[in-house]
Amino acid sequence: MIPCYEDCALLIIDMQEKLLNVLDENIREQCLKNTEILIELIKDVNGSIFYTEQYPNGLGPTHPRLKEKLEGALRVEKIAFSCLGEPDFCQKVLPHIPQTLIIAGLEAHICVFMTIVDLIAEDEDEALEIFVPIDAVASRKKLHWKNAIQQMADIGVYTTNTETLVYQAIEEAKNDTFKKYSALLR
Repeated sequence: MIPCYEDCALLIIDMQEKLLNVLDENIREQCLKNTEILIELIKDVNGSIFYTEQYPNGLGPTHPRLKEKLEGALRVEKIAFSCLGEPDFCQKVLPHIPQTLIIAGLEAHICVFMTIVDLIAEDEDEALEIFVPIDAVASRKKLHWKNAIQQMADIGVYTTNTETLVYQAIEEAKNDTFKKYSALLR
């Protein structure tokens, strides 16, 4: 399945420094880099970007590398694990989620998975297509991450990767956009 980039948004869930710091360094760097690329991609296709912060008073803000790229994006603080358990999210974000939603964030088996389950339950006409790049979501434990990815696929989520999403969006290798993303993906 190829995402509909004409009607697309990115939801970044809880990519906060304190949560990222408990991940293995390589996984943390992979998540940050791929989320940065996804932010750039969604900006280039004029999509919407939303992001959440889980209990920022205790867990701190979104990682600084991402925060600077998220200027103008809609931010929602939350306490609930599922984004849909947060009234602000339901009022400010849910009505603006388009046909195609790409989700990145932490932790794959808790907040990301629970949000996806609730989004699917909320999608009465089954028009929402959810894409999860497996290299832009993580959990503290690899087993939890693997289990979450499998569960997502089992309930109809398109599990993919950042590079595939980028190349599906740009479609060809003969333009400046290709050069830009080719360099970013190295």
